[in-house]
Amino acid sequence: MRTRTLTLPAVLAGLALLAGACTSEDADPRPTAEDTANATDDGLEGQAGNQGWMCQYVSPTAVELAAGGEAQTPRELISVDDEDSWVCDVLVGGAGEQEPVIRLSIELGEEARTAARARAEGAEGVEPGPDHLGVSFVSPGLVTGLTLCTAPDATSATEKIPYSLVAESLGETDAEATEHLERALTETAKNLDRTLGCSPRRAVEEEQDAAQTTAP
Repeated sequence: MRTRTLTLPAVLAGLALLAGACTSEDADPRPTAEDTANATDDGLEGQAGNQGWMCQYVSPTAVELAAGGEAQTPRELISVDDEDSWVCDVLVGGAGEQEPVIRLSIELGEEARTAARARAEGAEGVEPGPDHLGVSFVSPGLVTGLTLCTAPDATSATEKIPYSLVAESLGETDAEATEHLERALTETAKNLDRTLGCSPRRAVEEEQDAAQTTAP
């Protein structure tokens, strides 16, 4: 019988610690391990981020771009956190007026990959994304990476399953905003790799093999 050794929430908790140790060429400061998110008591949903960073990897600049200007009281709200999915929204606005402007999500499994791919391919202005995100797609306000990482309950590092990584703007979707979404998704992918071991190259190769098999 297989013993579950790690769950997705545990993985994401590890990512939060790793984020504190990362450095970036971005002008925004990276959070440190001591800068833990604090719950607010001002009537707002969600929590304040670390030095302005939201959902672990979304920069203050990304939030401002998605909000179309200076973001009022940005907060992060993890709306889904279970063994197969993690979804974090960045909210802006005052009490009773909060609205999401960015969503960052990680979902596991074939079904999630199929849904994420269909959405990405159907988006207006979609183009191929970077290989370091696996099979990836970039369109205005939406960045999707379909990769393979070790399953949370795996007994071997070779047990890879689909991971669908998505960063989207629910507000402004211009080129600069999209670029910052791609940066957030890249940091997410890097830290998943450090924690679990991922193989975006293998995801791309499997995609190419499947295309050759189905080609007339």
